[in-house]
Amino acid sequence: MILKKVLSPVSDALDRVCSVAIVLMLGLMVIITAAQIICRTFFTSLTWSDEVTRYLLIWSTFLGATCVYRHSGNIAITFIQSMVPKRVGAFMRIAVHAVCCLLFAVLLYYSCKYCGKLNKTATAMPIKMKYIYLCIPISMGIMMLHALVMVLGEAESLKEVKG
Repeated sequence: MILKKVLSPVSDALDRVCSVAIVLMLGLMVIITAAQIICRTFFTSLTWSDEVTRYLLIWSTFLGATCVYRHSGNIAITFIQSMVPKRVGAFMRIAVHAVCCLLFAVLLYYSCKYCGKLNKTATAMPIKMKYIYLCIPISMGIMMLHALVMVLGEAESLKEVKG
């Protein structure tokens, strides 16, 4: 399938970028929290550290969800799929990814709509909240791409089972 050959490398590249971003964000969270503890104990407390840590956690959570979905790391009840013939199991997985793709599309639409309306500024930092909440439409778009690649992969496996 041509579409899968085009989208799969994009999906893989986005997965790698998200994985690196998550590691960097978690590292920054540790460094900022450690700096806050040191400053609070020996100097003056950092006014912005809690907010930055919270926003990094939000971003790493949503980007982490894309990586978990891409590697099928979510909790799944697969005993039914393993009991049915391979072809039926493939159809079931296609249906699950299609429903997920639909959910991601709805969340993408409403999160874009919400981010477009946001004009508030963060409490301790001069940053617009829309940039904080932008992680939702970005992650939903990435998960839609992952779901589409997984559907195409399952459809390809259906052809192999059939022929």
